[in-house]
Amino acid sequence: MNLAKDLFQEELIERLFWFIRLRWIAAGGVLSAILLANMGGLIESLTPLVSISLVLLGLNGLFYYHATRVQEDYGWVTANARVQVICDLVILTLLIHFSGGAENPFLFFFVFHTILASILLEKRESYMFAFTAMLLCGVMILLEYTGTVMHHCMLLHHNPFIGITVPELWKNPAYLSVTFFVFVTTLLISTYLTGSVATRLRERSSRLRVLQEELLRVEKYKWRAVLECMREGVVFVDNEGELAFYNASAADIKDEALTSCSAHAAASKGGDAHPELSGEDHSHDFSRTLNVGGRIYESTCSSIDDSEGGHLGRVIISRDITERKEMERKLMHQEKMTVIGKMGAGIAHELNNPLGVISMFTQMAMKKVFPGEPMYDYLDTIGRNTEVCKKVIQGLLTYARMVPTHRRSLDLNECINDVLFMCKPLMEKQGIVLETRLNKNLPNYVGDPDQLRQVFMNLVINAIHAMESGGRLKVLAGMDGRADTDGTIRITFGDNGTGISPKDLPGIFEPFFTTKPEGVGTGLGLSTCKNILEGHGGSISVESEEGKGSTFTILLPVKEDVEGFSKLEEEPVEGPVGLA
Repeated sequence: MNLAKDLFQEELIERLFWFIRLRWIAAGGVLSAILLANMGGLIESLTPLVSISLVLLGLNGLFYYHATRVQEDYGWVTANARVQVICDLVILTLLIHFSGGAENPFLFFFVFHTILASILLEKRESYMFAFTAMLLCGVMILLEYTGTVMHHCMLLHHNPFIGITVPELWKNPAYLSVTFFVFVTTLLISTYLTGSVATRLRERSSRLRVLQEELLRVEKYKWRAVLECMREGVVFVDNEGELAFYNASAADIKDEALTSCSAHAAASKGGDAHPELSGEDHSHDFSRTLNVGGRIYESTCSSIDDSEGGHLGRVIISRDITERKEMERKLMHQEKMTVIGKMGAGIAHELNNPLGVISMFTQMAMKKVFPGEPMYDYLDTIGRNTEVCKKVIQGLLTYARMVPTHRRSLDLNECINDVLFMCKPLMEKQGIVLETRLNKNLPNYVGDPDQLRQVFMNLVINAIHAMESGGRLKVLAGMDGRADTDGTIRITFGDNGTGISPKDLPGIFEPFFTTKPEGVGTGLGLSTCKNILEGHGGSISVESEEGKGSTFTILLPVKEDVEGFSKLEEEPVEGPVGLA
């Protein structure tokens, strides 16, 4: 059904009930007028007029009952309107016939019915009912004139107010012709004018409705576009507790958000989940945290009301706070490590002197005992374990101590080659083959050469420890992007040693985490490397498969800011120094 037809049918339903209400008033008015006319002696017969009026009231009750039952079916509503108009025309004809016929001035009440028909129905049908009214009126006049039906005088041919006899106009052809001509002319003009005005009003209403729907459609698309571009997930639940709308950001979390909101409502009232979402109780507005697919969301459920206070439903807004939670976790961890570092530094400082004394007296005692004696072995064990304790304490002091970082322009290839040269004898001893591919066109990097050498040394030593039975160490250096301020230097250290197990991989850069045997490593080497590189604006990552080796990747952004370089030279940056 097109929009104009749909609009006409909606208006027809509304006007149909208005027509029924108007008929109650008209029927009551007719009864009152009949009774008053009878008291004044103006009506010849009271019974038929009262009977017709009661029939009108009964029919109106039936019309109302039928209209309330079929108002959703446009076809039956139209049929109801047509039957009403036909019945009204017939009843009006009978009322006029029994109250004077052509002599009755209320003959022109037919005009009101044709006007109502023009308002209720389409223009073509309004003309059909106008011709029906003409036919009914003409047949009534003709039958009374020919004596086929009995004529009922309105004033009994005698005016009681002036005491003279009234001429029998229903027998006067000239009067009947003029009256019928005026009647027909008035009826056609009224139908034309009313139909034209009603048609124009419907067309205008249709255009307004189209414009209104277009504006609503534009507004709907605009707000939908706004919601779709939001990073927050938006879910709307209607009064029935059904999912009515969600944007793209909520596609993966809509079910969990809806379940969370409904579960909260059910827990608050002790009822079923989804039906509680349609309640108007605003006490269920809440916020909670959801974990969906490894991401963390802060979900807020709120009630939505219209301008008149009516409850429309609930909206659930879910905001991704994974990065914020990770930042909070890192800050908490950093604060914890700061406290631990300060405490560890204090403890290490207090234990360092007693351990030094133990080591010194152990060495002195060993000089007084011959090698091979049990006491010599005991003292040697004490000495070795004392050195292990001193190594751990030295690592704590190194990790906790903040020393100035002296940055300058340096050649990273030179730093890497220096470290590889120092470690070359150890690699040859264990049968490790070294393979290097360094980009000779690497730009100079602004950093602390000692700290960067320390990072490279840690990674090479770890690779050597992972290849005790020999292997291959690959050291690569190159550029990601252009060799200017937009580029990044990539350095990788790859070995084919024992590798790192999946369960150990997530904590490999955490302080005091080590996979080496007890007493061999402190667990501070890689965490120190990570701190040094982050202090330089870079990063370190690892890819490893147990039994096949590991590859550590260093990314250092190129910075060629002369002003910044001068500032770094004048004001050294604070940074941790790790254990090599």
